[in-house]
Amino acid sequence: MTRFIICGIIFPLLFTGIFLSCNDDSSDLHKEKEMRYLRQYISENDIDVEPERSGLYYIPVHAGQGAKPSAGDWLIISYTARTLFNQVFDTTDEDVAIRNNIHSSNQIYGDRRLELDAIMVSGLKEGLKMTREGGAATLIVPSHLGFGSKGTGVVAPYTTLIYDFELVKVIDDPAAYEEELIEKYLESYTDSTHLVVTARESGLYYIELVEGTGNNHPEEEDRVDVYYLGTFTDGRVFDTNIGGSLFSFPIGAEAAIPGFEEGVMLMKPGGRSRIIVPSVLAYGEHGSGEKIPGYTPLVFDIELFDIRTP
Repeated sequence: MTRFIICGIIFPLLFTGIFLSCNDDSSDLHKEKEMRYLRQYISENDIDVEPERSGLYYIPVHAGQGAKPSAGDWLIISYTARTLFNQVFDTTDEDVAIRNNIHSSNQIYGDRRLELDAIMVSGLKEGLKMTREGGAATLIVPSHLGFGSKGTGVVAPYTTLIYDFELVKVIDDPAAYEEELIEKYLESYTDSTHLVVTARESGLYYIELVEGTGNNHPEEEDRVDVYYLGTFTDGRVFDTNIGGSLFSFPIGAEAAIPGFEEGVMLMKPGGRSRIIVPSVLAYGEHGSGEKIPGYTPLVFDIELFDIRTP
């Protein structure tokens, strides 16, 4: 089981172009074959837009009314990526993933938040920068703007890509957006539960659900055993050990993210709590792999099963 209170995982296909998008001047036959397939696709689908100077085809679906992304912005997008032959290889839509036999338990489906500057599939990045917030488009991305002459594990070399996407939101201040997410979550949670939320000096928010027994709290070098459920503020689960083995770790050994450890140290054995962990106490501005973007607050429900003193 991946422990997202500890570490991250691999990066998604959106970010791999820096390694994979390249040209091979000795492969003219492959390039010509790709162009032949592309011309055939455009003809058969009555596509009447002219390519951009880069070679990208931008086909508007509906116009947005908001701002266009620029350097430094973060985006929230939904998309499905496929080849000219309709092979879907990546999507934010779980139903699409299931229908195309690419569903993965390691992926969190739904709108994806990411940094514009970190997208290294240059054709996708170019198309997003042409789109206003709220807009949607289809991109036809020749391989020199995609995964190039090397491809990926699921996309062959010299493969033209198609992205169907919607630009849900443009975020020019990700730190302020994170604060907004936390405020909205706390307002909704307290309105529905009327529980007391303790704001810690560190930025952690602590909610005691069940007090626990005894007077002892975990201290440095104690080993604790916990069950936990980790979600985003919208309720999507990114990690849990409920139904599996206890997560056992020593306090003070950096075996868990700082916010998780701080929350556990406020608990008593048998107690249950909910903590809201700002990104400065979790994975910061860079996030953790594919599942947890930068500037992401995390919510943990924790049950402290036992404290073991060395």
